[in-house]
Amino acid sequence: MAKPGVFITLILILSGSLTCAEAQPEDATPAENTQRPNILLISIDDLRPDLGSYGHPIAKTPSLDSFAQSGLLFEQAYTQQAICGPSRASLMTGLRPPTTGIVRLEQTVSSIVPKVVTLNKIFKKNGYETISIGKIYHDINDDSDGWSKAPYDVSYGIRRAREQAGTPRPAYESWDSKELLPDAKNVNHALDELDRLSQQHNPFFLAVGLHSPHLPFRAPKSDWDKYNPQQIPPPPTTEQQSDAPDWAVVAWEIWRYDNLPPKPGPMPLLESNKLRHGYLAAISFADGLVGKILNKVSNLGLDDNTIVVIWSDHGFKLGDHGGWAKHSTVELDIHIPMMIRVPGMTAPGTRTAALVETVDIYPTLIDLAGLSEPHVLQGTTMRPLLNKPQQIWKQAVFAQYPRRVKKQLLMGETVRSRRYRYTAWVEKLSGQIVAQELYDHASDPIEGTNVANDTDYLPELKRHEKLRLQGWQGVRKTLQEKRDKQATEHQMIL
Repeated sequence: MAKPGVFITLILILSGSLTCAEAQPEDATPAENTQRPNILLISIDDLRPDLGSYGHPIAKTPSLDSFAQSGLLFEQAYTQQAICGPSRASLMTGLRPPTTGIVRLEQTVSSIVPKVVTLNKIFKKNGYETISIGKIYHDINDDSDGWSKAPYDVSYGIRRAREQAGTPRPAYESWDSKELLPDAKNVNHALDELDRLSQQHNPFFLAVGLHSPHLPFRAPKSDWDKYNPQQIPPPPTTEQQSDAPDWAVVAWEIWRYDNLPPKPGPMPLLESNKLRHGYLAAISFADGLVGKILNKVSNLGLDDNTIVVIWSDHGFKLGDHGGWAKHSTVELDIHIPMMIRVPGMTAPGTRTAALVETVDIYPTLIDLAGLSEPHVLQGTTMRPLLNKPQQIWKQAVFAQYPRRVKKQLLMGETVRSRRYRYTAWVEKLSGQIVAQELYDHASDPIEGTNVANDTDYLPELKRHEKLRLQGWQGVRKTLQEKRDKQATEHQMIL
């Protein structure tokens, strides 16, 4: 039988609000520990908002769509950098890439910022059992002392065996057996852990990371069969963004996989369609696994005391703008699905257009759990949005992506406001702006034309450049000032 107490579940899309007990000492007794929330974190790799709940016309995602109807869906959630390692480092440290210095895959939290108290580590320090299953950090061995036991991921062993054997890596695969797929094995292990952990008195932090729909697009045949290839929508445009730098969008990851034409080069239409089909099949596969986890939580009787969060590390291009995969600052790469569900929510099934970011998850969770910040966190707790989704919020969020161009090391420093996406390509050594991009999502939601050089948009260009220079600190300060003013006016009315 499930133990009393509050249970927080994170799954790759945020949703919910809860008043949790204050943190207990690390040596708290089991009876005291049951007063604190448990946490289950589930992340989904490379998932752009191609879900029914986000408006995709044919995506078969019943589990995630049902979840959205029971929680809070964030329409404008963004990642800090569109690549696995840095984005996950931001999730787990509560810090942005310019602060951690983690901007490449091979950089780990343990080697670059070893003294930072990570998200899993702060819960471990406060008496939680912390468990990692599947892909949480990019490197399975990263931050190993933040987990109560060694991370579990069958994908890691399978990948290493394939590399050592020189086995071809197809870009897409259809499998007859669902249970043989690595993600399915990882989720089955997670279900066993939920059974075990639900019987304990002490709280736990269980993180479950799905690899799908990351390349290769690997899914059971039953999920491929859910889609008619003739009905899969093509990208709104496969043309490069007009008036944008040639190097703003790149495509290299896709060519690391086999069963594609000679590379690199333009992707033939036949293969493009097959890849888009495979991506949707992999999303449906992931959706089914999320459903298994949610059903287990329900079957264990934990629905009434479980907070569920669902999050993706970054988006993905499927031939959009002539590019594939991520590795840029375009909307499709930095825009992510995020939802939260909390028992007793006043308005489940609602949506918010508030601008939020990956780096906001850490402060939100410790706020809900009643823990203090172990260091200055660079996100904003989303707890107020859980009670009042339409309130005044951040005026902008931030992302970045490094690029080497003609021996110059550039950083694409990005500001996403409610209406615009602005990127300044800054030369690292001199700090000079080499190029600028500005896209008006009100008139150009597909980001087809860069209007940075359009004089009609000069005021917005200047405003966004000012926001870039002020950074997240300036945005946080402005938000606090607005909230303080609002509180004062409310008191005057009373």
